[in-house]
Amino acid sequence: MLALKRGRLPNKMNADYKNLIYGDDWNAWRDPEPPEYFNPTTYLLDKHLGTPTEKKIALVIDDQSYSYASLLAASCRAAQGLRAAGMRPGERLLMFGTNSIEYVAVWLGSLRAGIVPVVVSDLYKAPNLLYFIDDTAAQVMFIDEEQLEKLREITGELPASLTNLIVRGNGAEEWDDAVSYDALIDGQADSFEPVLRHRNDVAYMFYSGGTTGAAKGITHLAHDFTVVPERHGAFWEYGPDDIVHATSKAYFTHGLWPGILIPLYWGAKSVISRLPPTPVNVFAIVAAEKVTKLITVPTIIKNMTAYAEDSDQAPDMRSVSLVVSASEKMPPEVFERFDSLFGLEILDSIGSSEVTYEWIANRLKDFKRGSLGKPVFGVGVKLMDDDGNEITEPNVSGECWVRSPTACFFYWRKYDKSRDTFIGPWTRTGDTLLFDEDGFFWFAGRSDDIFKVKGLWVSPIEVEAAITEHPGVLEAAVIPAEDNDGMTVSKAFVVMRQGHAGSDETAGDLKARVRALGGYKVPGEIIFVDDLPRTTLMKIDRRTLREMEIQPAAK
Repeated sequence: MLALKRGRLPNKMNADYKNLIYGDDWNAWRDPEPPEYFNPTTYLLDKHLGTPTEKKIALVIDDQSYSYASLLAASCRAAQGLRAAGMRPGERLLMFGTNSIEYVAVWLGSLRAGIVPVVVSDLYKAPNLLYFIDDTAAQVMFIDEEQLEKLREITGELPASLTNLIVRGNGAEEWDDAVSYDALIDGQADSFEPVLRHRNDVAYMFYSGGTTGAAKGITHLAHDFTVVPERHGAFWEYGPDDIVHATSKAYFTHGLWPGILIPLYWGAKSVISRLPPTPVNVFAIVAAEKVTKLITVPTIIKNMTAYAEDSDQAPDMRSVSLVVSASEKMPPEVFERFDSLFGLEILDSIGSSEVTYEWIANRLKDFKRGSLGKPVFGVGVKLMDDDGNEITEPNVSGECWVRSPTACFFYWRKYDKSRDTFIGPWTRTGDTLLFDEDGFFWFAGRSDDIFKVKGLWVSPIEVEAAITEHPGVLEAAVIPAEDNDGMTVSKAFVVMRQGHAGSDETAGDLKARVRALGGYKVPGEIIFVDDLPRTTLMKIDRRTLREMEIQPAAK
């Protein structure tokens, strides 16, 4: 009698799953080969000189517009000023501010001069700012006048490595070796010979959000400036007629790359703002500038949707042809409500600063509502189980690993973390995903957010999605907590929509919705709150909620 060996029978899906995930367009894609030496700004600005694009509007910041020629001139003046301030190629310039022509000119001017701009959110507090100054050992810092109070708080602790300060606005006179931006560029030439960088030189840096420990400096190489725009330009069909607005600020990957750099590369118009991305402000920008591509995040989309539903007349979104969201999982009903209001499909995606923008995304030619989409051209993706094996079957979750030459070179001054995260050509993302029978990826949660109840895994994302199906709920966050017996249970914090109030009856309804997923997932307690804490990148800050939960118990 023929006996089968124990184990799984051969499965055609195991052999063919990569064909489902990648598809013909992905397989046909080839990343461009960057020159060995070049300057990134020549790909963003100089290449448009002598063409009709030179006189086109490149950048709109609130009520001010800048042509490609004038933006190049502003960047060159900033580069001249930085050189006059004593900065040399390879040195780091810390940037602590938000969207402005000065901010963009200094960032681009740094690149042109071979200086490494390091951007951090201006929402960080004074102790965080001191950490960034220490960690980067930056020689010079650009700072908005509005953030000077934070610098005053730490003046006595500043390291000797910080030798110069550039202030946007007033206040430079308070410090030795400080200069206003206006004084920095005063009398400087409108031209600057770009400093050539090797394609593998560190050209710029971001910092991670720091939700799971100290924020990490993310080093990126010059070759990004050819690879990223070509990939995403083809994937999302950027063109010179596009008018692009990203609601995230330029210190965020999801603001800088899709909202400024990729449009500049393709000769399109970038529209940014210093104003907070409230629904009123976002709708006003879309209507005034006739935005064609809107790049945003779930928090903004949820607020826009609620605002439009409560308005007598839905805001005008007729110019928009593409809406891209990233950063967090969105409840299914948000997609439906947004489509009902505006006739627009939200293309969800996932990415990270570590890999330089998105690595999995939907596109109009190939999407599935609610999913994260499929790998962006040129990006390799695999899911790994807890035993280090690659997952080859659909609907099995695992940690997502990403392969891309645009990945972070190393975490600045974080040797151990670098070794743990960057494994050969692969980057461990910490995101738990699964792919379905059609090759689309779905978000299951962050590895550091998932917890066990009664020995079984609970994904906050799944529980939150069930809660937000209630028509009166705006958003929710779920964390682990202890019940009276010291056992782990889930606990939900819920924000109700305007005109709806939380009650015992509502809490009972929400628990019933979760119970359909499994009794062990039902929150032991539901707390109604006015809003949820957020990271500097506008993500729900579950870490702060967990810390708030621990503190009362420790007293």
